[in-house]
Amino acid sequence: MTSETKSNLARLGLMIAVYLILAARIPSYYSQPGIAALLDSAVLAGIIAVGVGLTMIAGEMDLSVGSMAAFAGILSIQLFPYGMVPALVIVVLFCGLLGALQGFCIYKLNISSMVFTIGTLIALRGLTLVASNEKTVLIPFENIAETDFLSAKFFVFSIPSATLLVLVLLVDFFSRRTLWGREIFAIGGGRGEARAAGVSIRRPIIVAFSISAALAGLAGALLSFRTGSASPLGFEAVLLEAVTACLIGGIALAGGRGSILGVLIGLFTIRFLVSGIAALGAPFWMQSLATGALLIFVIIAEAAVGYITRRRRMARALTTA
Repeated sequence: MTSETKSNLARLGLMIAVYLILAARIPSYYSQPGIAALLDSAVLAGIIAVGVGLTMIAGEMDLSVGSMAAFAGILSIQLFPYGMVPALVIVVLFCGLLGALQGFCIYKLNISSMVFTIGTLIALRGLTLVASNEKTVLIPFENIAETDFLSAKFFVFSIPSATLLVLVLLVDFFSRRTLWGREIFAIGGGRGEARAAGVSIRRPIIVAFSISAALAGLAGALLSFRTGSASPLGFEAVLLEAVTACLIGGIALAGGRGSILGVLIGLFTIRFLVSGIAALGAPFWMQSLATGALLIFVIIAEAAVGYITRRRRMARALTTA
């Protein structure tokens, strides 16, 4: 069993513990509607976290995802008269193209991705306000019934929540089992070593940012279709939850370590905690406090395990010598 598998199992244990503790106080957590609601609440941050996690594995970070999702939401509603599927495809492809352009600029200019994507975050939000005329955009009332199937439940899954799970499996497979995916891990683990091994630096950066932007666009479009509206100021808080899910899920800020399955575990740990606190009737600030405390706990525990592991290796090396 690899160290990463052990780490994911430990995080899975934490997620299950959080769920069981809250489920003991909230009977609806065990019910089919309750589980379905928990899954649906994770869709937006989950789809976006998958893309952000990929950029973090590459040793970068995409901070523009909230604005990208808002832009995609406005564009998808405006294109809705041409059909939901064509609108969704156009929006995802266009957002992916914008993400690829971001990645190319970050590589070519050799600039920090955090600095660059703060700029695109602001620029995209401004573009979204212009495109929407600073107003919430609505699907025409006579067409709103066409989106009802997005809220339909198949056991505990809706189409958006099933989409999230499928995307996690696909992106995890891509990152671990394909050449382009392994290149993302390689440049995150060390740019100098990757160059020395002949790994392209440009391609994985462009691919990571393109996937991140495309997934942000998909999330924004799906949620806008489901609600029948899109606000130019929407999705402002989603970045924080997505990054928190990545960190709790074991993605290293330095890059080169973590897994997309771990991101899913981190995401549901947060959703179980936040939804449970809300269901108990606690003040809103308790959700932020509990999430922050959980993140600090995970980081400290991870640091402690890493320290103990290094000490054991040193002791073993001294004993062997």
